[in-house]
Amino acid sequence: MSKKGKRERRKTDTWREKTWYDIYAPKSFKNQYIGKIVGKNPDFILNRTIETLLYDFTGDFHDITTVLRFRVLKVEGNSCETYLVGHQLTKDFIRSLIRKGVSKVQMINNYKTVDNYIYRITSACTTIKKARSSQIVTIRRIIDDILNSFARDLKHEKFIRGMIYGEFSHQMKRVAKTIYPLFEAVIIKSKLISSPSLEDQEAPPKEEDFEIIEPEIRRTVKSQIARAKRVNVQKLTYKKQRAEKMKSAQKEKVEQEVSDKKIEENINEEVVEVEK
Repeated sequence: MSKKGKRERRKTDTWREKTWYDIYAPKSFKNQYIGKIVGKNPDFILNRTIETLLYDFTGDFHDITTVLRFRVLKVEGNSCETYLVGHQLTKDFIRSLIRKGVSKVQMINNYKTVDNYIYRITSACTTIKKARSSQIVTIRRIIDDILNSFARDLKHEKFIRGMIYGEFSHQMKRVAKTIYPLFEAVIIKSKLISSPSLEDQEAPPKEEDFEIIEPEIRRTVKSQIARAKRVNVQKLTYKKQRAEKMKSAQKEKVEQEVSDKKIEENINEEVVEVEK
């Protein structure tokens, strides 16, 4: 029997048909160059997501744990415009925040800026020891009040800057540690849920300081009593320690004086014997 020859398929090198496109960050990140991406045509490039580190924009090693996500909005020639769709901390950094015998206070909520951008933010605080349920509820309420206050007053360009560069986390920790000592307070993740118009993005805002938010802290009666007891106990222990230090100092002084007198008496006795 004769063997039928197999049809030879024509091999085509699809890689040669693809082209490289330059990716640029949005105006809120000063249109900084991110990198290159390959695609067959612009239709394959649109809506593609690119991840990069915040370290590439700042050059600070503290930002190496923050991952930014951009999505391609428009392709013009070989250059692509993008917009920010969110950010996230690396998993190893998040695991380093959790320790044995501590409490993790986590919250996920949507926040709407002045220009109608809605972000879903995942925030978390870790305490140095185990906290009570009432303290956890109060800390979660403080975080929500601070983020709501910023969202009501800021546009999304400045809201992004405070969310990514740590200003919101700093103010969360400053207020929440008055309820219970905290190890860290961070924004773990953010995601853009909806936006009015992505093509009409504004230039980056001026480097203006953020307002200090002082939310109203509604403590329970038990927490107020416990806080008053802690303060009184600290004052009492401080007074006791101070009194003990003063007593020990006086005792050492008296002992030193007694030893000096004995030395003088011995010297006088020796002098008298020598004169005799």
